[in-house]
Amino acid sequence: MRRLILALLFALLPATARAHPHVMVDVHALVEFKGGKVVSLFMGWKFDPVFSASMVKDFDKNRNGKLDPEEIKTIEAEAFRDTKDQSHFTYPRVNGLTIKWRDATDFKVIAVKDSLLYAFRLPLPEPMDPRQVVFAFTTYEETFYIDMDFPDDKAVTLTGDGAEKCRAVITPDHGNTIFGGAVTPKLATVVCEP
Repeated sequence: MRRLILALLFALLPATARAHPHVMVDVHALVEFKGGKVVSLFMGWKFDPVFSASMVKDFDKNRNGKLDPEEIKTIEAEAFRDTKDQSHFTYPRVNGLTIKWRDATDFKVIAVKDSLLYAFRLPLPEPMDPRQVVFAFTTYEETFYIDMDFPDDKAVTLTGDGAEKCRAVITPDHGNTIFGGAVTPKLATVVCEP
């Protein structure tokens, strides 16, 4: 529904403004717990088929129709690592204040039908107890060249020791709009029973 509304909005904008977005990404996140605290997010970015095909075309240097380990290393170096300055488009908050990730780890590129998926881990600078603090995160690319969106309420799941009585609540991130106020990213908040 969000994408239909966006499409209608863009149809009403001048041609220069309608140039966005160029890439569509379905975002999934696994909130990882250890000892009752959130320690990391394991992210999955599923790219649209058109962009996925262009990635294979650009990085499949041996032209065998798939991405080999060396080609995936090149993607990581040339098409992923530079997102670090933008917090890998995933902004964690503790009690409403934005914090910084440690460096992303475990980067992979996985083929899923006609799409590519980036998978990677974002470790928190220190474990966060969601029973003591409000831990939340939002994901977006602020120029809206890339439309990053949780596709549904099940896009964020929780796992690990201490996740049993917790859940993720996805809501619009009001007060944090992008693209001239036309787009409101979604915020995932970890909510736990005492």
